Amino acid sequence: MATSTPPPLPCLVVDNGETAATLYGVSDGEHRPCEAEELRRNRCWATSHGWVLCCDPATLSTFLWNPTGGDDDGGGGKIALPPFTQPPPPPNSQCALSREPTDAGAGRFTVVIVEPSGSYVLWYCHVVVGGGGSSSSPSPAAGWTRHEYDVGGTNVRVAGGHRFVRRSVAGLTACRGRFYYFHTATDYGVLDFSPAPVFGTVPMRAVDMAEKVAAGEAMAKASVHTLEIGGELYMAYIFFHGDDGSRVVDVGVYRMDFRRRRAVRVRSVGDRAIIAGSNIGGWCPAGGETGLRPNCVYWTSPYDKCLHCS
Repeated sequence: MATSTPPPLPCLVVDNGETAATLYGVSDGEHRPCEAEELRRNRCWATSHGWVLCCDPATLSTFLWNPTGGDDDGGGGKIALPPFTQPPPPPNSQCALSREPTDAGAGRFTVVIVEPSGSYVLWYCHVVVGGGGSSSSPSPAAGWTRHEYDVGGTNVRVAGGHRFVRRSVAGLTACRGRFYYFHTATDYGVLDFSPAPVFGTVPMRAVDMAEKVAAGEAMAKASVHTLEIGGELYMAYIFFHGDDGSRVVDVGVYRMDFRRRRAVRVRSVGDRAIIAGSNIGGWCPAGGETGLRPNCVYWTSPYDKCLHCS
């Protein structure tokens, strides 16, 4: 296989339905053809840890790839995973890792793929890696498991009455070995493995949207992206003017205080730049070679298909 060149970072991977991916430079706004072999021929899912889960569509073999680590630098360029034994998840699924695969002493971590809303299916693989080396092999007992979940639902008002709508898991974010996701306005969902999936909730009041309702409007709307910073969960909120998704009235970052059971707005995230997309959030070091502004939120808007910074 040809040697791949790490793409210029930070970047977003754009899947336009063709065989080759396009890289979008967050700092300079340039579109670049993807030269990384791992992205050119495989089905790929990015994670907030910076690793990319890749699946060969012909053989269904899978591996984790670190775009910033080469096979000869000891940084953990690739980790082989078991192949899928049935048709793999859709390309627009979300992938998350329970922890950084190269964390000292981690030894074991879990890869989770959540299918898009409406399927109520997730996939998981428990991985045991050896100490050292950049191309580690999984435990012989490891394998991908397809799991259909049920996290309840709610009755929504429709014309002529009410309709029961099942809740789905979305925006999965790992923190201290567990996975979290938005469940209701008063609870956050928790996904743990023992070793099968175990779903639960923790009390957590959502951010009060009432104070964000603009004058003359009856409601407020926001895009919310959950991410982990320094072992704690944070939420980046982009508040819109009423129902107008093209007008942003405020951008805020909140720390999830589980002791006080509420989200607390923070003044700064330090020398970090938060980068958020449709179903994933993460952060990068700002300044220097990245060219990103510190203590800022970069996000892609589904309403105008542009990258914004605030």
